[in-house]
Amino acid sequence: MHGRDEFDLGVLNAPQRDAVLHEGGPLLVLAGAGSGKTRVIIFRIARLLRDGVPAERILGMTFTNKAAREMRERLMLLAGRDGRGVTLSTFHSLGLSILKEEHAAAGLRSGFCIYDTSDQLSLVRELMRQVKVADRRLDAPRVLDLILKTKRERKKEVSLDWGDDYELAAYDLYPRYCEQMRAFNAIDFDDLLLRAQDVLADPDIRQRWSEKYEQILVDEYQDTSPDQLELVQVLAGTERNVCVVGDDDQSIYAWRGASAENILVFGRHFKGAREIILDQNYRSTGNILAAANAVIANNKVRKQKRLWSALGAGEPVSVITCADEEDEAMFVVETIGKLIYDGAAREDIAVLYRANVQSRVFEETLALEHIPFRVVGGQAFFDRKEVRDALAFLSVVQNPRDEIALRRIVNTPPRGIGPASLERLALYGEEHNQGLWWALQSAHDVPELPKAATQGAHELVSLLGPEVARAETLGAAELSSWADGLFARLRLRDAVVGSDDAPSIAAKRLENLSEMAHELDRFAKRAPVGEPALAAFLRASAMVRAPEEDDEKARERVTLMTLHGAKGLEFPYVFMVGVEEEYLPHKRSLEEGGELSEERRLCYVGMTRARRRLWLTTARLRPRHGRLVERTPSRFLQELPEGPGVVRAARDAEPQVEGAADAAADEFFKRMRTTLGIED
Repeated sequence: MHGRDEFDLGVLNAPQRDAVLHEGGPLLVLAGAGSGKTRVIIFRIARLLRDGVPAERILGMTFTNKAAREMRERLMLLAGRDGRGVTLSTFHSLGLSILKEEHAAAGLRSGFCIYDTSDQLSLVRELMRQVKVADRRLDAPRVLDLILKTKRERKKEVSLDWGDDYELAAYDLYPRYCEQMRAFNAIDFDDLLLRAQDVLADPDIRQRWSEKYEQILVDEYQDTSPDQLELVQVLAGTERNVCVVGDDDQSIYAWRGASAENILVFGRHFKGAREIILDQNYRSTGNILAAANAVIANNKVRKQKRLWSALGAGEPVSVITCADEEDEAMFVVETIGKLIYDGAAREDIAVLYRANVQSRVFEETLALEHIPFRVVGGQAFFDRKEVRDALAFLSVVQNPRDEIALRRIVNTPPRGIGPASLERLALYGEEHNQGLWWALQSAHDVPELPKAATQGAHELVSLLGPEVARAETLGAAELSSWADGLFARLRLRDAVVGSDDAPSIAAKRLENLSEMAHELDRFAKRAPVGEPALAAFLRASAMVRAPEEDDEKARERVTLMTLHGAKGLEFPYVFMVGVEEEYLPHKRSLEEGGELSEERRLCYVGMTRARRRLWLTTARLRPRHGRLVERTPSRFLQELPEGPGVVRAARDAEPQVEGAADAAADEFFKRMRTTLGIED
């Protein structure tokens, strides 16, 4: 094994070593926050390789592309070249691999495309327009949620529990949505798992995939859904060599389908499972852990564990009661200023909150004090308009039946095909049982189509038509130069320059188009062999689910982010703000029957992000509907331990009556951020 000299189990503690050396059968590693869970997975894979398990027979699964990349990097450092053949994948990427290999059984044609949320919303809005649902002024995302919920539950029609306009609209649109997705040869992210499950129901396919991997490892197992559990069970086969690593106390994603029960009853799903607890925390000081342990202990249904640290007690946890939100922001920013003055790096400081709406006053105050910051959760690269336009052109070349992409770019840049002309073209295609691409090719036959639209359609078909045939033969090495030439012929950069955007915005948009070329270059270096390069790139870009922060942008900036967004991260200095009833626990949880266990877990996750210092802040008063209202400290603060490890203090500042921000203040804040060059 390459790098065997560096493979030293002596760097592991006893429970970590037990998990790495576990032989056969199912294993649950209960890994508390900061206990080195990823190290266990990487060392276990390296140990399996050392002991002769072929790399291609090992599968590691996690939840984000970033986590999968980091696992790959760490494995290569530990195992060297032997680690190259190990499959390290997200659940959705694995589902995509299954569907690519079994597309015929899944009822898909080769070259199928993946619709992200924006594509799905475009389809729903178009369907709403077709059936006149738009007249009801309904919110398309809410209609889409009902459609997707129905599909995830594998129901044939939307349940009419309340019979309101949204349910009625979703009821009408659900079959049309499914029919259009089939017609477009498109799937969405839910389908990556649902359709994979469907094909794995075939006995022959199921057996083939259950025999593919000898060892399966799953990171962040507490975040798995019932569908993902079923996939793990199928892949585990009869050998059941499954090692899952996770922490039920950090299960905070029920709203997106995660089930804490998967880890709580692991032994029921995998009989005879061994359980190992990692409870030594390498991140936080003793006082921080004691406070977090005291809070999470109040959840009755959980795996019992208590984190401990060899780092010493450290500074006490500070609970600060402030006068109002302005006073709270001033306290946090003043303390940040002192930390920086004393030598702390700005990137070592985080302000965490339950809801995005809470960030405004901290942004404003940091800007006024000239402290650079970043708000994590901004717009992702692949969500930017000019990038989505470029991707839509590539999607149409790869799959002209992709009508959502085609509608997006049919008049981009403007070529005389306005909304009325587009509808004439679409209707003409429907009347002839054809799609929009066919109608564009036949534009000269479309009744009452204006001359400008006919010419525009001919221009678009002339530009893209020859590329459609070429798409199947494009190699990865020529992908970037080909796309750059296509964008030039389409005059995408000219359209940006000629837009009404401010020069600085236009420059940024041009930069984003250039970045597309870099993305294609980067992809070429890791493109899969044997698959058309363009189709592979589009699938890869669709699999980028969430914004992934550029490490360069994180430097020398204080981080503002939600508690959900902070999971998996750590900072030496953490301010958890707005620790009050209706924020944490959130008002929604209080109104929907008082299920507080996940809110308590969210509080625990936030607290365990801190390495050296933790501040928990509340305000006595906050603005609501233009007036100040009294606030109640979170019940979680009452669960903190008594003693020197927790210090409580109140600010003396008087409440600011004009706490509610008006439009003028908001406008001032926007100007201030622009002036200081603060980014979202």
